[in-house]
Amino acid sequence: MTPFFHPTSILVLDDDPLFLESLDFQFSEEVPCQTFTRPDAALEHLRAQSVQHPNFARYFRDISDSEPDSELRFGDLLLRLQLSELRTIVDDAAREQRVSVAVVDYDMPKMTGVEFARAIRDLPVKIILLTGKAGLETAIGAFNEGVIDCFLQKQDSSVTYALRREIKRLQEEYFEEVSRPIKSALSLRQPSFFEDPTFLELFREVAEKNGIVEHYICASPPGVMMRDIDGNESFLFISDSAIVDSQCDAAESNGAPNDMVQLLRARKAHAWFPTKTGLYHPDYRTNWTKFIWPAQQMPGSSRWSYSFIRRETRPSEPLQSQSA
Repeated sequence: MTPFFHPTSILVLDDDPLFLESLDFQFSEEVPCQTFTRPDAALEHLRAQSVQHPNFARYFRDISDSEPDSELRFGDLLLRLQLSELRTIVDDAAREQRVSVAVVDYDMPKMTGVEFARAIRDLPVKIILLTGKAGLETAIGAFNEGVIDCFLQKQDSSVTYALRREIKRLQEEYFEEVSRPIKSALSLRQPSFFEDPTFLELFREVAEKNGIVEHYICASPPGVMMRDIDGNESFLFISDSAIVDSQCDAAESNGAPNDMVQLLRARKAHAWFPTKTGLYHPDYRTNWTKFIWPAQQMPGSSRWSYSFIRRETRPSEPLQSQSA
């Protein structure tokens, strides 16, 4: 699982318009296809999109000067992961048009597929090279060199099936690469549900059952924001005993209703209020039921519990942290 994932496009470059039309017809309902017959136009398009790919620096903030008690050596840099930046991707209407995989024909006039691949080697775009028997040896060399990520023989009767498989695999690899700094930072947070096998299994089941096509890890509240193919949002709230205890303590110290405290203490519910910390505040005494959800123990784990929350059942958007 990657810290975030959303549908992306594929770019297909071939000087044969009939092949492009056939491929677009076969794949357009599964993944957006952007087709080109001219390498220079395809290069220009990918270069124009280069600034839109997720950027490492966007998700980290330098806090070296704001942490006086931290043990910094000369030359060190202290960074803080800002997972809230991931949520802003959802507001980018062009995210699904971003090219993650390019399918390129080897045999083209003016520029071969391998030459095209070398020209975009600095971009995170994954490359599938379509070749005939004449270019097979060159394709093998390019693959071994790391210039391309996959090669398929264009005349193979099963090439369409192989393309579907490889596009899916390489789209996942694309997100693995662009989110690697975030994943590394998350692994340093303890305890971290993100790398727990029981959470990964739960997420797979929830995603499959609810037709989830994109997701974004969230720290406050802890969990995963998700969307299905129709754009409906849901949230998988993940909690450990420390989070539950803090909710209980805040509720009791602020005079929360007994019914709410009992649900939290019994681990039958999770709570998250629209305050800066997500903890209970007396302002929500009369409508506290809008901000709690039934909780379940994560199968196979004594540490984690979860709530599956559908966005349409919470029109007031209680999961959004705000200042009270």
